[in-house]
Amino acid sequence: MSMGRPLRKGASEAAASSGDGARRPLDRLQANAPDPWNAAVARGRKLDLGEYPSALLLRVANVIHQESTAAYARKHGLSMPEWRILGRLCESAPMRLATLCRVSNFDKAQATRVLRGLNARRLVRIFADAAHKHRRIVDITPSGRRLAEAVFPEALAEQLKLLEALSPEERRTTFNALRKLLAVYGREIPGPAATYRDYP
Repeated sequence: MSMGRPLRKGASEAAASSGDGARRPLDRLQANAPDPWNAAVARGRKLDLGEYPSALLLRVANVIHQESTAAYARKHGLSMPEWRILGRLCESAPMRLATLCRVSNFDKAQATRVLRGLNARRLVRIFADAAHKHRRIVDITPSGRRLAEAVFPEALAEQLKLLEALSPEERRTTFNALRKLLAVYGREIPGPAATYRDYP
């Protein structure tokens, strides 16, 4: 019997191997994790700027946007703001402009600029509410829906990649922690998409 090259270990076998050398990077990171937030609350330790919850959450969001969201949005000819709005409209349109701004975390001026470009490409349409002439309604066109539905599988795959980096308990704890942080300022995680479909 000829001796070929040794088979490479699968990911699950490598993770199960003993010894520090076989530990996953995330496992090593957790083993050496600092605890600045508890030190600040319990012992009055001064937080470095990079340890501020607000700064760290913003950094995480920016890294995710730059490394994943921007890549798959750009692949489909969309900027990140365009994808955020088009994706929300695919789930919830038609909806009032004010509602779209609120659930997508845009101010009205920024959303209007983004929508102007999407409207020019015939991916959305904007019209006045027949019951309230100063209220604008935003809807997604069939071509806009097809584009959004092409992006969603890639977007979901990237989100699952993030969730798979956490244990089941870490997922539960992180979700609840983010919800509590929003509650400090009287905000909440957006509910099911259907709850924002507010027109007609």
